[in-house]
Amino acid sequence: MGSVMSRTPFGRALLCTDQGERVPFPGWAAWLAGVGAWAAELTAASRGGVIAVSVPAREYASILVGCGVVYAAFRPQLNAAAEGNQFENAAKLPRHQDVVRLVPTHGTGAFVGIFHGTLQDRGRKLFHVGGSWFPADRYRIDLLRWPDVGSDLHEHTGTQSIGIPDGIHELLPGPAADFCGYSALHCVIVGSVSQTQAESETLVAVTASSPPIALGALLRARAVRDIARQYRSLVLPSGDDPEKYRVLVTKRSPAVTILDGAASVCRWLGSGMAPMAIALVERHGASSEAAADLLEGHRARSLRDLPLPAGLAQVPSGIEVVAWQNRETSL
Repeated sequence: MGSVMSRTPFGRALLCTDQGERVPFPGWAAWLAGVGAWAAELTAASRGGVIAVSVPAREYASILVGCGVVYAAFRPQLNAAAEGNQFENAAKLPRHQDVVRLVPTHGTGAFVGIFHGTLQDRGRKLFHVGGSWFPADRYRIDLLRWPDVGSDLHEHTGTQSIGIPDGIHELLPGPAADFCGYSALHCVIVGSVSQTQAESETLVAVTASSPPIALGALLRARAVRDIARQYRSLVLPSGDDPEKYRVLVTKRSPAVTILDGAASVCRWLGSGMAPMAIALVERHGASSEAAADLLEGHRARSLRDLPLPAGLAQVPSGIEVVAWQNRETSL
């Protein structure tokens, strides 16, 4: 697996404080991001299970873990070279049905619209999307799937800016146009949508003089209602019924589910939406004892405990962690 801590950008990042200072990223915060990266790598290695983390307070924990998951789970999708042309495959897509995002091979001007087909005219290969024609050699297709629904997208078509923040490149696991242009569901955070959005505004930077970057730009989180918004993680309200989302989420094959807080653990631990679940339990919450009992029972039925990788073995003060592998998965 390599060094887990090297699979996140926070070992080299600075935290931007409310006082305008830039200080080294806290060790506990980088460690939590490393836990997310480890979970993503366990899924990639066909292992499923639970990582239970007891924290003094749940604030910012899910954001940091989620950033680690996204960073480690990212795989390139944008092939700007000539061999990456999707014209032949696009010709097989049904017409007038799917909504797609056209991601430019160069630049930041994307387009969302209904895919109407392809056309080869006098040597030019074109995509027919929305009411316009686009050269196939200048765009790549991202087929929009749930949480985007075709019936909702018909009113949200048109030109979009990919929106690549200045200074983000050194904090990304791949090209910015790829990371910020395509959508993929790497992780699901179950918790408070509003708190997740607020905590995502925390700023980090690469150097003392580089532009500040919000953690949200690295997490790329959206709610179900954020129609046509590019994403790499999804936030679900912990108070909702897991059965409302179980099948829909599972079909998108996220690497990790993050259960943000004891209440989320109690309600969603058995949802099984991803191979790996990370349970973040605040030590003194109203449901903390019930969540701990539930996790202990789950662990008792597991195949075996999982040792922490070397990069995570030094657990920060105030945090406790135990991980196990589910019986229905094997090495």
